[in-house]
Amino acid sequence: MDLRQTIFKAQHIKLPPLEQSETDGKEWSPLPWSLYFETQRTVSVSDTNFNVYASGTDNSGPIFVLHHGAGHSGLTFGLTSKHIYNSDPQSYTVVAPDFRGHGATTGNNQNDLSLDRMVDDLVGLFDALFPNNRREVVVVGHSMGGAIAAHAVSSKRIQNVRGLVLIDIVEGSAMDSLPSIPMFINARPQTFESVESAIRWHIESNSIQNHESARLSVPSLLVPINDGKRMTWRTQLLPTEKYWKEWYSGLSKTFVSAPTAKLLVLAGTDRLDKELLIAQMQGKFQLEVLPLAGHTVQEDLPDR
Repeated sequence: MDLRQTIFKAQHIKLPPLEQSETDGKEWSPLPWSLYFETQRTVSVSDTNFNVYASGTDNSGPIFVLHHGAGHSGLTFGLTSKHIYNSDPQSYTVVAPDFRGHGATTGNNQNDLSLDRMVDDLVGLFDALFPNNRREVVVVGHSMGGAIAAHAVSSKRIQNVRGLVLIDIVEGSAMDSLPSIPMFINARPQTFESVESAIRWHIESNSIQNHESARLSVPSLLVPINDGKRMTWRTQLLPTEKYWKEWYSGLSKTFVSAPTAKLLVLAGTDRLDKELLIAQMQGKFQLEVLPLAGHTVQEDLPDR
């Protein structure tokens, strides 16, 4: 299912009965980050205290930087991070931050998700984690995070980038979908009676297909409401609408022009726009389509 199909399907999503979560026990219980990463730390850059999950920080091989999409968190890459790191635990370093306004990251101007600010965040955070870096780097971004990753790499502000991976984001489809995104957001439940019921909703609504990943990532998407009895979304997406167009406008050209090896991973049969289609025919990037995955490809098929 591609991004556009996901959005239009939203009007049919039904919230499962929340009271059922009370009887399901451990099946819907949260999983700790420590099963998937070695460390969790806070890194202060400019006006923000970034929460960063990482593995292999003392290694000297390639660095994998994973940028989540809007409304998600670094834990959306938990299973994928573990798979990457375990493929060469003596060499690889994997970092998956919660970016501005998401997850456990805090600070000022958390609602400023403008393109320039987010690119500055990514570059600044990388420099803080890996000053004077000489190691090879692979930058991976999902959805909105793919746009941030593409701009950061294309601008050459991160040194020694050997690979750029965009997950389930195509400029043409994204721009066409913008008018329908508010419908998708409003179709979601605004509150949950518990973390367990939120995990259950993500699985039963097919928002996340991988049960294990949902148990890991979903808790980081929620915060308690003032009454202390219910949960709501950590990141309120509708106020970010003013940034949506700038995230995706010109993305295809930016991706194609990035001075590194490039991979575009799509769920389903999301169509390529003209610029991407021509570039693919010219061999300027590699394309992989995973028709069994939903929009959060890295959660649904983490070992692919």
